Amino acid sequence: MTTDEVMDALGRYAKDSKESDRETAAKLGIRRSLLGDWLRGKTQPAKSTLAQLAGFLKRVGYL
Repeated sequence: MTTDEVMDALGRYAKDSKESDRETAAKLGIRRSLLGDWLRGKTQPAKSTLAQLAGFLKRVGYL
């Protein structure tokens, strides 16, 4: 699974969910501003964080 696949799935989750960015960030254990940077493509998560994101997205059915 590539970084792009995980980030695309995260973008779909953020768009589809009824949660605010703050709620999504809290579920992921990150700051809201960091989530925003990822979603805008400004930065990408570290590999260890990417693995955690992939696990979360698998659990919620986006990967």
